[in-house]
Amino acid sequence: MIASALFDYLHLLSAGLGAGMLLVEHWLLRRPVDRIQARLLGLADLTWLLALIGSAATGLAKLNHFGLGSAYYLSNHLFLLKLGVLGIVVAVALVPTRQFIRWGREARLAPAFAPLSRDVERVRAVVSLELGLLALVPFLAVLAGQGYGA
Repeated sequence: MIASALFDYLHLLSAGLGAGMLLVEHWLLRRPVDRIQARLLGLADLTWLLALIGSAATGLAKLNHFGLGSAYYLSNHLFLLKLGVLGIVVAVALVPTRQFIRWGREARLAPAFAPLSRDVERVRAVVSLELGLLALVPFLAVLAGQGYGA
């Protein structure tokens, strides 16, 4: 019983940390991106990735060992929709990640680093899309957990 509660806690903690890091990225992109901002964006994105991995790992543990069992969740349409939304978020997240890596490399090499404003706005729009899609995930999880979609 305590192990199940611990995995629930770790799952929610990592999901919250990931959402927080996306909010940090969004906030950092509202300011002019310089060398320090580029480094912070890369660090926030790496933390977002690690939180996503933690959330996926604890979610898989919950799916296979705790809760209602994998047969229930994998036959629930809302749970599958939740996984699909998460898959889209991960795919969309590749755009900012690639840009942050590029900016980090450029910032290390050029003392007067300043990305194009259109690139910053494009990445900020993608991060906003990630946040919007990610906001659907807990709602779908709650509905699936309550038995809807089965």
